Amino acid sequence: MYYLGAKVKIVTLQCADGTKHYYANCMVNGVYYQKKNLTKYFGSRTLKQAKEHLEDAKSLMRKGINPFNNSLGDKIKDIVLAHIDSKKHMGKPSAYTKSLEGFYYNYVDPVIGHLKMEKVGDTHVQKIMKSLDGYAKEYKQNLQILMFRIFEKEFRKGNIPHNPCYDLDYGKHKKVPDFDIRLNESIEDTARKLYRTVLSFNEKYRLFLLMTVMLVRRVGETHKLKYGNIQKSSDGDWYIIVKNDITKTKIDEKYPLPIEVIKLLPEDILNKENEEKKLFNFSEGGISLNWNKLTKEAKIDINNGYKFTSHDCRKMFISILSFSGTNSDLADRCLSHSQGGIKHTYLDVPYRIRREIFENWWKFLRTNKNSIQTETATHGEV
Repeated sequence: MYYLGAKVKIVTLQCADGTKHYYANCMVNGVYYQKKNLTKYFGSRTLKQAKEHLEDAKSLMRKGINPFNNSLGDKIKDIVLAHIDSKKHMGKPSAYTKSLEGFYYNYVDPVIGHLKMEKVGDTHVQKIMKSLDGYAKEYKQNLQILMFRIFEKEFRKGNIPHNPCYDLDYGKHKKVPDFDIRLNESIEDTARKLYRTVLSFNEKYRLFLLMTVMLVRRVGETHKLKYGNIQKSSDGDWYIIVKNDITKTKIDEKYPLPIEVIKLLPEDILNKENEEKKLFNFSEGGISLNWNKLTKEAKIDINNGYKFTSHDCRKMFISILSFSGTNSDLADRCLSHSQGGIKHTYLDVPYRIRREIFENWWKFLRTNKNSIQTETATHGEV
């Protein structure tokens, strides 16, 4: 291992065939570049060459150019197999890397192996998931293990618009314990503590997490929002309209915005020229981390051994509203679940009713009263 100053080092690894590869770790302009194979990228064959090539690479980084961003145009097969190779110790395959290669060739390669990274979309990943029908949830998660970090890396480089592995459904989810087992406080207190804390949370994530608490949408869908999804009607009503390429249910949906969210929207949000601009420019990987920070700042009293996730906002929404008299079918429709049965197939809940239900939720979060004075249909049959 060779240190070239603070936060810069070069590591030499000898492969099974006897050749040496030089890997560099360094930080430039606040960005940490880890395990970059200088031999692969620049043909470094000696330590001297590796040092020279690294200095050239750092010079490009300081200009805002990523010298390692050469995957755009590469085929998925090349990218994935290189990723698996990087996990081999001294170039030797292990049972783990062999299992990854087997999964790749059986399920991933037939669908996207021939494609370039920028051509891969949600439909391709869903097709891979379809080919795994009948397998256990744990086996399906091999797709997440193999592809999530690869897609996340390409998303951060700007090669793909989002990580298509982020919001996958691997089948039946294990039912989590009730709130009164996981939390050492009432869910009413939990919901209000989250609301009050997020109003002054880290500015970069404040809008996103505020929408998570007040709109109770799936975080994967929220992260895909663009400026064009935010609209304002002639009577001053702000709302979000999302198309079936974003929603998990694959249907177009419309839901209202509270004043707290509206105040945080970019000033040029309604500019037609910006319709394709992403509303959130951070990676999906930071969502869970900042959600955990939010729960700590809000001092949510979580019992040892249990978790409280952003998805629990959706459970709090329907639970608290149902306790207060809102018809559970109407509240559930606000969550945009895929439902079976005749009633859920034909039940149509107008935007006006859904807005009133959301307004009841927002009113609850803003006040200290445990009851919600509902303004919509309550106990009546639907």
